[in-house]
Amino acid sequence: MKTKHRHATRFLLLLPAMLLLAACEETSNSANPLDRPHDPNAEIIITNIGPENGGIGTKIIVSGSNFGNDPAKVKLYFNSKEAFVIKVQDNAIYALVPKQPGDFSTIRVVIDGRESILPDRQFQYFIKSSVTTIAGQQGVSTSIDGPALEATMGRPSMLAVNDEGLLFVSDDGGMRLRLISIADRKVTTLIEGMNGPWQCAFTPDYQRFYVLERNVGPRPLLFYELNKGSNWMEQTSFWDQTDASGNYIAGRLGYAGLAVDEEYVYLMSLAGSKLVRVHQETKKVELIGENFPLPNWNHLCYNPKDGMLYISAESFGRIYRVDPRLTPPGHDTPWITFNDLEHILGGGRGVPREGNGTYAQFGSLEQLCFDAEGNMYVVDFQNHVVWKIDPEMNATVIAGNGTSGYADGNPKESMFTIPYGLTCTPDGILYVGEAGENRLVRCVSIQ
Repeated sequence: MKTKHRHATRFLLLLPAMLLLAACEETSNSANPLDRPHDPNAEIIITNIGPENGGIGTKIIVSGSNFGNDPAKVKLYFNSKEAFVIKVQDNAIYALVPKQPGDFSTIRVVIDGRESILPDRQFQYFIKSSVTTIAGQQGVSTSIDGPALEATMGRPSMLAVNDEGLLFVSDDGGMRLRLISIADRKVTTLIEGMNGPWQCAFTPDYQRFYVLERNVGPRPLLFYELNKGSNWMEQTSFWDQTDASGNYIAGRLGYAGLAVDEEYVYLMSLAGSKLVRVHQETKKVELIGENFPLPNWNHLCYNPKDGMLYISAESFGRIYRVDPRLTPPGHDTPWITFNDLEHILGGGRGVPREGNGTYAQFGSLEQLCFDAEGNMYVVDFQNHVVWKIDPEMNATVIAGNGTSGYADGNPKESMFTIPYGLTCTPDGILYVGEAGENRLVRCVSIQ
């Protein structure tokens, strides 16, 4: 099912841009004395910004002089976050406020390597946040397609979203792969009769999608591929292969972890007994690690920002990372041991404790994901909350009040019941699948 719509957040950002651009063009249709190039020998001066507060996508005008008339040459920053510049004339820059630059932002303009800062004032950023239900009926555990809030979910356990607002759901209870079109607000079934559909992921370019069957019954079947070229309607099966001794490489094990980079699909078996990679083009299956003393359930995620593979160890309440291409001396292909895993987050399972790195304390962890800025998010089903971990490893609870239940609204006052699935758009809009009694897919938007 191919959609012509982008994610709702991008549309909301672009709509004011189009309206602002139309207003700007009224001036440009007649001779404009301010339509002149930047003078590299003159000073860049910023005198004002209006409005002086707002949230993501707020239309702003930066006033001053010697900005030129080429938007491609003008960089506008709110602290370290770059704004989207719509139009420039010599005395004004028309732009949209970027996402979460900080509570107060210093305004900086850079043109051809020269910069100027707005003196004596800052822009105040207002966060817009909410938790909303986007699919399913609370407490109903059937698997029926239809309008999103009339459809039902057997057990929406694992999720993946692409850059066009298509949300794929591994409905473990319904034994099927579901598709939620966020723009059309509809739920449809893509694959039926699956044996434990579980972790799923897109390639970083969103051209391919993979979904794992975790149960041992279908072996040597490993996972399915769907691709954008067929509008996600055709599936390709990937199968296990045998080694030189005639033994299956993945073997008759249950697999819970799946992650995808630009070239490979990575699988981790229950209890960490095997780490396998499968080439997306050749379908070659390789064992690249084994005998990790990890808990039974472990989930994987690839972070394109650093090229590392991240592992959430459920009952340990810990997160590890490793280089999936680590090839030690004496090996021709990657070979990873438990000693190669870096323990980066979580001091052991318990009640939520915000903090940095291993000082932070999580409960039981399930699916994790990354946004385009490298922020990590993970669901804690024991404590019924959603965590955010920034690139400096500071962990904070961003949604859920720590008790089981159902409540939309303010993220810190919202309630979840056993959140298992989690995915996010590049700009940080989160989708949560509840494997507990709610049987819902929820959206967490903090902008």
